[in-house]
Amino acid sequence: MGHPELVQLHAVRDLVATGRAPLVRGLGLEAANVRYTKNGIEVNEHLQTSAKHIYASGDVIGGAQFSHLAGWQGVQAVRNALLPGNNAGTSQAMPNITFTSPEFAQIGITEELARKKFASKDLLIKAFDISRVDRAVNEDDQLGLIKIVARSSGPILGASIVCERAGETITEIAIAMRNNLELSDLAATIHPYPTYCTGIQLLATKMAVEQALKGTSGKVIRGLSALWR
Repeated sequence: MGHPELVQLHAVRDLVATGRAPLVRGLGLEAANVRYTKNGIEVNEHLQTSAKHIYASGDVIGGAQFSHLAGWQGVQAVRNALLPGNNAGTSQAMPNITFTSPEFAQIGITEELARKKFASKDLLIKAFDISRVDRAVNEDDQLGLIKIVARSSGPILGASIVCERAGETITEIAIAMRNNLELSDLAATIHPYPTYCTGIQLLATKMAVEQALKGTSGKVIRGLSALWR
């Protein structure tokens, strides 16, 4: 797979964004017996504060600062406060998006982390150049790629996408991870054409085929193919 050459850029001005700090002082949290630190309000895995009847979510509890995460956590906090049972306030299927041009989106664990955690034989990692996605070509968007990190047994561990619509495209991977779908599920799903998500389908299909050809089942398939020649 070919990669574009690196281009050196010279900037006149640099903007460095260091994030936001939770502003919790002056809210009377001490009187409500709600513990907090300079990093924000302390909550348990269900977004419950030290005052059992009070829940908190979003940037005020620290952690990743994304609008979509804050909104999702708000729903979970209300649900946990008002209904029986408890939902987790975090998720492995949490997309991180940087809205540059092209956009960068990532979810789950990266290739580097996966290789530290699992043996190479237990991993299936492939990348697909965005210039091979017809919709991207039509949009003159040919700088980027789609990479999927999965277990050899099928479950998707993470993905990284660089393209002009990476934020929208990563959503399919988020749904797949949230519902424990495998590469074969993505490959077998009819995708509208031409869209950026066809790139995910093409890559998932390539990986699912490689997965199927491994091990005992792969030997059987290759043996049957040889008989049909």
